[in-house]
Amino acid sequence: MSTLNDLFQIEYGNKFDMNKMTRTDRLAGVAFVGRIGGLNGKSGIAGFVEPLAGVKPYSPGLLTVALGGSRLLSTYVQQLPFYRAQNVAVLSPRNEEMSTKGRLFYAMCIRANAFRYSAFGREANRTLGTLEVPDDLPDWVSTAQIPTYSGLSRAIAPDVDLNDPHEWPRFVLEDLFTVKKGRRVTKAQRVPGTTRFIGASEKNNGITDMCDLEPMFDSHCLTVPYNGSVGFAFYQDRPFCASDDVQVLIPKEEVTRWALLFVATIIRVEKTRFSYGYKWNMARMKKTTIRLPADASGEPDWAYMDSIMRACRSRRPSPRGSAMCATWTRKSRPR
Repeated sequence: MSTLNDLFQIEYGNKFDMNKMTRTDRLAGVAFVGRIGGLNGKSGIAGFVEPLAGVKPYSPGLLTVALGGSRLLSTYVQQLPFYRAQNVAVLSPRNEEMSTKGRLFYAMCIRANAFRYSAFGREANRTLGTLEVPDDLPDWVSTAQIPTYSGLSRAIAPDVDLNDPHEWPRFVLEDLFTVKKGRRVTKAQRVPGTTRFIGASEKNNGITDMCDLEPMFDSHCLTVPYNGSVGFAFYQDRPFCASDDVQVLIPKEEVTRWALLFVATIIRVEKTRFSYGYKWNMARMKKTTIRLPADASGEPDWAYMDSIMRACRSRRPSPRGSAMCATWTRKSRPR
């Protein structure tokens, strides 16, 4: 085993405060790395600021580590030139030939030591360099695939003209779907496993946990929370469990994945009609009406909805949301 000091040059550096700098957008500014982190930590980038005269940004490819705060030891390989806040360390590999995959591996190793520290207690300011990490990279690192956004901006089907949504008829949800309720399962009753647990979340496709329970529902349906993140509908492509804060919409006829994604988008439009005080409970959800394109017979035009979604072009995500972070290995590392 080696220490981080053996493999990296660690710089603790300046005390920049983003609130005292001039904010701007990604195209005009420099990334500012703060102590944010976690699964949706945007690579630690809190925003973008105007370049400072006489201050050269750090180069892409270096590691940043949050030394304190609630996301202590969140570690990312930066993909853009950047400044950093106080209590964010910058790690430069002593071996400049270290591969991107190697840097990601060590980012994972650093993050795995977060349990040794606590926010506002034992922070990592002085002891980061003493953390022990493997001398050599495991064989799987060289063969792992780094997720990219290549091709996401291309549609998979020709453009489709969108007719006037105000002319679409309304359909009752219970006429199109069998609506079922999830089941209450506390965290204490769940053990880590391979089954998705869908909760009242607006992120990560509604997945709040991976558990060892037998799936309650089959794939190819929609999940819609009526508590918490109300109305954030997601398409589920694998069997799953759902909490009692979630309603599950199972199509009553054969519908493609793309058409269900279209319906999920429409359902999200309806979420503003409900609140904590006026819940989107089972009875109300069944009777909710949504506007959908219809064919000549007045039935939902599933083929048209399918073609619309296939023609959509995804906007390329910002590099600050890059998958180049410590969590990369959760998908790439063999179990």
